[in-house]
Amino acid sequence: MSLFEFLMVPVSLIIGLGITELLTGVALTIRYRKSIAVYWGHSIFVVIVFLALVQQWWEIWNLRDTPSWSFPGCLMMRGGPIGLYLIAHLLYPEPVSNADFRKYYYEEMRPIFLIALLTVLVTASFSPLIIDQSIFQLDNLSSFVLPLVFTALALSQNSRLHAFLVPMILLGSCGHTAGDIRNLVATNTGNS
Repeated sequence: MSLFEFLMVPVSLIIGLGITELLTGVALTIRYRKSIAVYWGHSIFVVIVFLALVQQWWEIWNLRDTPSWSFPGCLMMRGGPIGLYLIAHLLYPEPVSNADFRKYYYEEMRPIFLIALLTVLVTASFSPLIIDQSIFQLDNLSSFVLPLVFTALALSQNSRLHAFLVPMILLGSCGHTAGDIRNLVATNTGNS
């Protein structure tokens, strides 16, 4: 086992726990569907967090050729997955039965958006601080926009603002995922 594979074990566990939290929330939502009021904004945010967890794993795996790792590098590598796990854990109300997801979204999501803001800042600073890559890369474009978006979401309960920004985050996440898939296909076919 290489050093990187050893370091990936806890990262993979944290990401797996985050996905487990999301899937548990979805399962409970299905189980209690007759007693809850689902809110589309919350549902979209669940999809966003799922995509972010998968993207984190994929992007960290792409660091497998990094020749050496420092302790601060190991800690920062875990920052994104830890932040996303916390978001996934807090994303569903307890108990789910009889929950009003719209009310939960507007009353309880501020800490989630603040954790999202911190998570983006940690993951954006990882490449320039730890592996000496420029922060000004196309792949890092979201790192400049998302802090503003999550700050706006945390500070505002304006439903129109949320109705605009949350789908925009989803579109950006889908675009990022499509780019990752394109890079994977190009790498595996030798067209990189």
